[in-house]
Amino acid sequence: MMEIAKQNMGSTVVDGRGTLECLICGGQKHRQIFSEYGIDILRCQECHHVFSSFTAELHYDGFWGQDVAEEDHFYWDKARRIMHQDFFRQFIAGSSGRLLDMGCGLGFFLKSMAAYGNWDVYGCEISPAAVRYARETLGLKQVICGRLEECNLPKNSFDFVTMWDVIEHIPRPEMLLRRCHALLKEGGSCFIRTPNVSIQLLRARFSKLCHGVQPGLVYMQARDHVHHYSMSSIRRLLECNGFTRVEFAHLHPIQSGLSGFKNLYFQAVRMLAIASKGRLNFDNLFVIAQKDSQ
Repeated sequence: MMEIAKQNMGSTVVDGRGTLECLICGGQKHRQIFSEYGIDILRCQECHHVFSSFTAELHYDGFWGQDVAEEDHFYWDKARRIMHQDFFRQFIAGSSGRLLDMGCGLGFFLKSMAAYGNWDVYGCEISPAAVRYARETLGLKQVICGRLEECNLPKNSFDFVTMWDVIEHIPRPEMLLRRCHALLKEGGSCFIRTPNVSIQLLRARFSKLCHGVQPGLVYMQARDHVHHYSMSSIRRLLECNGFTRVEFAHLHPIQSGLSGFKNLYFQAVRMLAIASKGRLNFDNLFVIAQKDSQ
């Protein structure tokens, strides 16, 4: 999935009466906190979870269209290499096991894992075009096309499940998270990267104040990002679906655009998080959760 939407997609959680319902607490009282191209961004008045009011397909597989564009390569490969290397140093180097990348897209993250020969890597992706690219262009034979909940993978067989920029696109992620939990070995880890609403909303409001609403500018991606997670809401979601020991890491940002400024900002927010013992986090959310041993 991509941070800059290519298609009009997304959804919200709606109950049988057509009422918008909070994913985290089930609350039906919410208020508008932002508007983007006529679509409201809402905050639950009970648990403060933020979500989009846009409704579309529940399982959207047309993100990549029929073919992968050449301009996609830089964003998904070179721009993310430093971030991926941070991940490898913190969680992969010096160990071995089996890793599943859920929503693996074109497969560049899995291709980078080739440097770690002690790891057996798999991917799962809903887009046929992306799977075709991963298999035929990158030579990744262990990429499965389809929804993870429907894939025939053995339970208790993976040491790591990763989701890079995936969960914010999924209207009802509970079944997916429970499936990830079931696939992990006891003591295994689930890693999630997703935008942090604490900083994303501030950026969107500042951009709208400075530029107004202009086509092509990125605000909250209301048609693409169904949910906008905070530290507390992603923690609660994971814990409600069987995970424990939810912690937050810090990895370098995507190296596109103002990379020098982004890297300085990253160092500043990382130090702030350390100084506050994790209470203040204005970085993207890099989440690690565990499947406890019985």
